[in-house]
Amino acid sequence: MIINNKRRKIYLLLALPLSIFVAYIFTTIAPLFKQHTAPAALTIFVELLCGLFFAVAIGMIFNEDSRINGVIYAGIFAAIPVFYVMLSPWANITLLVASFSAGVLTGLVFVAKSVLTNRYDNLAKMAKVLFTAFFAVIIGFLAYEIYASSADTEAAVSSAYAAQNIFFYGAGIVISLILYVLALKLTVGVRASEIFIFGPRSSGKTYFVLGLWGYISEHFDKGHSNEGVVLTGDPNDEGDELRISNLYASILDGKILSRTYRYQMVMYQLTGKKYGIIPVKWTVVDYAGEYYDELNEINFRKAVSLLSEKLDMTPAEVRKHAGTIKFVKYIKLHHSEKLLDPEFTKSVIISTMYGNFLKAGKVIFLIDGEKITDNRKGHSQLAREFGGYMKTLIDLEERKFFGFFSPNKKYALAVTKTDLLFWKNREIRELAKSMNAEKLSDIPERSRKAEAIEKGLFDILSSNMVFKNLVNIMNDISMYFVAVSVDATAEPFPEEEGMEDEISPSTLAPWRFTEIFRFGL
Repeated sequence: MIINNKRRKIYLLLALPLSIFVAYIFTTIAPLFKQHTAPAALTIFVELLCGLFFAVAIGMIFNEDSRINGVIYAGIFAAIPVFYVMLSPWANITLLVASFSAGVLTGLVFVAKSVLTNRYDNLAKMAKVLFTAFFAVIIGFLAYEIYASSADTEAAVSSAYAAQNIFFYGAGIVISLILYVLALKLTVGVRASEIFIFGPRSSGKTYFVLGLWGYISEHFDKGHSNEGVVLTGDPNDEGDELRISNLYASILDGKILSRTYRYQMVMYQLTGKKYGIIPVKWTVVDYAGEYYDELNEINFRKAVSLLSEKLDMTPAEVRKHAGTIKFVKYIKLHHSEKLLDPEFTKSVIISTMYGNFLKAGKVIFLIDGEKITDNRKGHSQLAREFGGYMKTLIDLEERKFFGFFSPNKKYALAVTKTDLLFWKNREIRELAKSMNAEKLSDIPERSRKAEAIEKGLFDILSSNMVFKNLVNIMNDISMYFVAVSVDATAEPFPEEEGMEDEISPSTLAPWRFTEIFRFGL
């Protein structure tokens, strides 16, 4: 479910009338700042920009993350040319329409490429570039008015008049700069091709990756994954158990997946095609959960410094490539002997995790569902983990404060092991019984019943004050909260006499992973 989705819908409803109002105000006020006639070439260039911006805005509407921005920008840059013609009866309409149309056609080519490559973040980047050009024209014209009015001997009858012009046009420049900064900060562009899964030990990262793989293999054309690029600091351990096919085989054998150790790391690349056309490619890192509270800029710098020395590369080169599957392959092929050094291996893992975290457009924070079943000890452990998440988020957000052209990030909280919660948590069990559900797979994953399960879990977690603070940090316009299961058909099976019934996946039957992909795409 989407937290604050109602507020998002209200913003969307207000977006179009607000954009038309802004365009009208702009075209009404703009003539007040024009003592001198704008050159025809400049007018044509602005119309071309409007057309280009309109096309880019239409493309942004097709992506949920940038939809509100798209509606606002489409309304503004479609209305500005219309109001300009209405308020300027002597305008050369044919030339203006031709310029605007040329901009639209040029923009549509860029939009088509961005949509077909699933890179909607490029549309937001282009919008920011266009904003820069648009405001550069406005500020340049205002600066010219200051110069022209002060240089005009007929108009410069007194120093008081000159000072008045400087104040008037200077105020226009200051307001334009403020609007420019706001426009850049409010323009959302999220990279969907990189996804970072964040979770402590035993939170279910490996199972979660397997669920993603199972879903994309089942629901996307040509969906598949590489076996994973595995790095290990143990010469006697090739990490074969971390390869996708072996993970799947272990589940079919009824075995519980072993945890990822501190000296191990694996990167998977999940690929497929949406609607048979749009490529979907997610790069996912699996790592030891003990590293989750070591993910910060200070540790990243230390890791980069060590790798720079050991690999004979500049720190800038290491930063550029850290977090990419290509860099991991390079280290494995050409510097595998260095992985025997624990500090080197740790630096590779930290730099890959944090580098991927920085590059990722979508970040999923995992919440161990098993801990929710233990109201006291489990919730105290979750409070510590939520505190670690907050520390990492604050570190990341402070770092990119001035990154106007950097892509935005979207966050989700995903409760894992929902099948276990179904059987072991009294509140969720009673809620499921009221829905006549005997097991989790009886609840359709895209239904109001599934959303009710999620709301119940969210309410339980909301009693944890650290969780509330974490949600407040993440909650911009909307934030995803999802409850997932790798095997919705899982049921308790008896162990030895006197032991508690155990629950573990015995097959791949992903539940609510549709919502994960909805968030990711």
